Parts: sequence; C-alpha cells; structure tokens
Amino acid sequence: MRIPSLLVFIALVAFLAGPALSQGTSLSVSPLPDSSVSRDDVMVSISVNGPLAETLNLSRARLFLDGNEVTAQCLRSDGFLTYRPLRTPEPGTVQARLEFPNGVERTWAFEIVAPQVIESVNHSATNESLGEYEEFTVTMKAAPGYKARFLVGEDDKKPHPMVEESPGVYVGSYIVAPGDFYLGEPVIGELDLGQRVERKNADKPATLFGHLFRVVIFSPKSGTQTPNNFDIKGRTRPGSKVTFVPKLSFQATTRAPSTQGSGGDGSFETRADEEGYFTVNYGVPISLPNLSVVMSVFATTPKGERSVPVILRYHF
Repeated sequence: MRIPSLLVFIALVAFLAGPALSQGTSLSVSPLPDSSVSRDDVMVSISVNGPLAETLNLSRARLFLDGNEVTAQCLRSDGFLTYRPLRTPEPGTVQARLEFPNGVERTWAFEIVAPQVIESVNHSATNESLGEYEEFTVTMKAAPGYKARFLVGEDDKKPHPMVEESPGVYVGSYIVAPGDFYLGEPVIGELDLGQRVERKNADKPATLFGHLFRVVIFSPKSGTQTPNNFDIKGRTRPGSKVTFVPKLSFQATTRAPSTQGSGGDGSFETRADEEGYFTVNYGVPISLPNLSVVMSVFATTPKGERSVPVILRYHF
C-alpha cells in the first residue's frame, strides 16, 4: 500500500524534532547538541539508518553553519555526511542546520572552544604566607615554545616574566617587597599564543605579606647537613643588626634557644648591607656523631625595630 506523502512528512517532522521513532530509524549528529569541541578538532558528521534512511537521503541534503552553506565542502553518501573546515574556526557558538530535499530540517547548536595549552600553575606560597624579601616562585606546565608570565591578583599591573627552563616547564620568581599586601590573591599564569593570550589560575591563592619583618636565610637551607665551618647567607631590612643564638645538641628534637639571652653557647652578630644582604661564618671545632645545632635568628633595625625570630637547624 502506498503511504501518502503527507504522512511521511509528518513522520519525518516528528522524528527530527524528538527521539527516534519506534520503527528504529536514527539520525545521529556530531558534535552533539549543546556540546563543546576544540577548535583544532572541529568535524561535523551526520549519519542515518533505519526504515526512513531512503527518505532521509544525506547525498541530497544541504548543510548550513551559521547560515552559510558548506555542502560543497562535504563528503557524502546516502547514509553519511561529514564536513571539516579548511581553516581553523574561531571559538564561539555554531548554529547548524541540515535541510532535506522535501523541506524537512534538523537544527542544533554546539560550542567551539579554544584548546587548553596550559596544563597547570603552581606556586611556593601554597601552605604559608611569605614575608618581605622571601622568594615567591611560580611554575607553569604548558605547551613549549611560547612567551610566558604570571600575575599576583587580577589587578596586577606588572606581570612577572617566566623562563622556559625545560620543554613546557616555565618558571618565574618574585622577591616580596616591604609593604606588599596580597591576601589570598589568585596566582595567574599567562601564555602568549600570538593571536590570543591563554590564562589559567593556580588551584590555591597566595598570601604575600610584605609587612612581616623577619630574617630570610638563602643558604644553607634549614635542615641540611653542613661542614664544620660554613657561611650563612641571607637578607633582611637594610642596615639591620642580625643576631644568631645557637645551641649545640645531640638530639634532633632540641628546642631553639630563647632570643632574650645568649643561648648557653654564646651568640654572634653581623650587619646587613645597604640592600639588606649579609654573610656570616659559623663553625664548631670538632664533628661528633649526631651533633647538630639549632639557632634562633632575629634582626634589629637602626631604629630599634625587632623582627620575629627564625629557627634554623643544621647537622654536622
């Protein structure tokens, strides 16, 4: 029995407007409606099968993207149609429309997004705040070969440059200046891709508090093993007197000496230069098994301002 064309048309409209009908005909589109696809991987594909496949003949269908017909650039057969743009499209929403010769249409939309070339951004102030003259370091993993920088806070007017130390690993640093105040600010990595700049925030914000007055020790790092005689290098406020109060011990859990006295093993001092840098020598006459030293270190400015103490531990 011949099915009236009107009934076929109604069935097609119902099929294209909603789920597949009970007779099992299916028309599949990719990218899916309301989905997203990387601008480097854009390919529109459509397939049809089932009882209505002959009527839904894709070899005679027309494809439009944002109102522009791209049918001539498609590869097609009776049950399959595919389109890949000749040029990389710009990010944004794409309105797709498929037209069949009998006037039936299928419309949907999908999103083209820029590929994420920044994998991660991490920094050295994750677990604690950093005070004045301490080094704040940011590491970014991303596509290699680009110009990179980082910002502290959305309003940072002076991006800090980053160097690609190894392929795809960018590192930058910043010395916290006296008076800096960044309380829980986002740390933002930026990669200059030429036509656009990609940004990514670190998972955790940073707190840089330049009003925190304390001595910064560059080397040796606390907890390391040292020779019997070694230099301690650091930085604090310019012209300050830096006082070291040591205590020798054979136990790793020995508490640091009080900064109010000499510490039992004497104390020694040095003076920071006009930029705040200092170097002082310390040593013991003989190395014994399990011998270590714990020091309390503080600075005093020419105006009498005193820093919070820093604790150092060294093993001989």
